[in-house]
Amino acid sequence: MNEQWFQESEESRLSISTPTKDDPTLIFCPKCRLKAVVTLHNDQARLSCPSCCYNQAKLAEHRKFYWGAENPTDSYFGANLWLQTDCAGESLWAFNKRHLEYLEDFVSAKHRQRNLNVDTWMNSSLASRLPKWLKAAKNREQVLKVIAVLKNKI
Repeated sequence: MNEQWFQESEESRLSISTPTKDDPTLIFCPKCRLKAVVTLHNDQARLSCPSCCYNQAKLAEHRKFYWGAENPTDSYFGANLWLQTDCAGESLWAFNKRHLEYLEDFVSAKHRQRNLNVDTWMNSSLASRLPKWLKAAKNREQVLKVIAVLKNKI
């Protein structure tokens, strides 16, 4: 029997929410409501929609987080996240493909290993900040089904 393990990484809320060229933050376009992306270019955050050609840019240093919000948004433009849906009576959301894969790896693991050697990291890791309902074994099957649905939206 091959039981799946999850080894906590140094991934944090800040690192997982930072878009890259290869893995942008996926959002709803503020203009047409179709899928748009947020990327970073040097010191600028850029929002662009391939459907309606809407574009917006701002300094990347200006970020706001609404982690506990019912409807979390991207941290640069406040746009609604594309990868978001109801799950187990809660809101399951992800910034990008990497974030969704992280959640899938965490939830599907039957054994989870924390990094005990890093004293200052314990409460800053992404895994330590996940909500209890997402961590609960009783929700595992439902959460994994919803993650599969969200992966198809990418």
